[in-house]
Amino acid sequence: MVETIKTGNRGYKAEISVVTYCRSRKEADDRTKFRILLSFGQHGRELITTELAFRILSILSEEQFLPDVDAASLNNILDKLVIKVVPMENVNGRKLVEGGDLCERRNGRGVDLNRNWSVDWGKKEKDYDPYEENPGTGPFSEPETQIMRKLALTFDPHIWVNVHSGMEALFMPYDHRNTTPDGAPSEQMRSLLSKLNNVHCHKRCMIGSGGGSVGYLAHGTATDFMYEVVKVPMAFTFEIYGDTAASSQDCFKMFNPVDFTTFHRVLNDWSSSFFTIFKLGPNQLDGNSSKEMASSLDKFVSIDEYLDGYLVERRNRYGKKMEVLDVGMQEIRTYFRLFLLSSVLLLFMFCSRIARSKSSRPIVSALPV
Repeated sequence: MVETIKTGNRGYKAEISVVTYCRSRKEADDRTKFRILLSFGQHGRELITTELAFRILSILSEEQFLPDVDAASLNNILDKLVIKVVPMENVNGRKLVEGGDLCERRNGRGVDLNRNWSVDWGKKEKDYDPYEENPGTGPFSEPETQIMRKLALTFDPHIWVNVHSGMEALFMPYDHRNTTPDGAPSEQMRSLLSKLNNVHCHKRCMIGSGGGSVGYLAHGTATDFMYEVVKVPMAFTFEIYGDTAASSQDCFKMFNPVDFTTFHRVLNDWSSSFFTIFKLGPNQLDGNSSKEMASSLDKFVSIDEYLDGYLVERRNRYGKKMEVLDVGMQEIRTYFRLFLLSSVLLLFMFCSRIARSKSSRPIVSALPV
């Protein structure tokens, strides 16, 4: 099933296509199934990521097949899953790249979509580059991130993967600090990433937190939001290719393979890794997480029809009630300022009227004349 979601603000429009895979279409909304959300093409110049999305979808639709994989065994794995794939999150940015701006990573109005999320939004490091990392006017100021946020909160995935290129790495939270989460969740994520690195990345991939491994901290990223706010048990950022020998002026070569041999190797290795995730992911979470899939706390209630899409009220798998405003934080602040201003004006008018009323009254002596 393919759905195209469109939205816009302040004269800028965006659309994102979402492909939902479930072996039985009638069960696509079954909340007892294990849910996986994959996003590709968040940065326009990373064309290889969208090619990987199409390869995964072609295997799921049985147009192509994984070597040495039994079809019956694979179907048994897929029976338990609902997978949502966003093949190209940044359509407008991709158009700029295809128009010749091969170094462009931002969206159609110059905002880095992977700096526009709310967790630690807007913080700038000493090496901050406004061309590369413009976070926008506020968290979720961009239509693309508004669409992705609503998709994540309503789908409520157990696994999230944000796919990029520029190096070979398997990252887990956090991006905005150089540490990983504490306790069992961190160990579960690291265990799965280690298996992927050994089998599919041939031990070439860096593993760890994005902030602690890549050499710089990133603020306002999608993966940190998924882990911190949506409470996705396993939230990852994958870097699937990078040419470290390429000139910094040759962005296409830095982020995308330029020969057929490397191109097919990247797609073969990484598509296989995702099917390993499909197989191991549900088993990697502990028994409590599995039970939570069927818990009544996992249900959500949408009231979009009452508030015209601005408010979604739901409960996540941990029972915490959440409210999500689909207008950007910048608009919320504007409305709040207007409310305060109008309140002050009303108070001023009220006090002025009382003062005029007192001054216009006739003076009556308290003593008899």
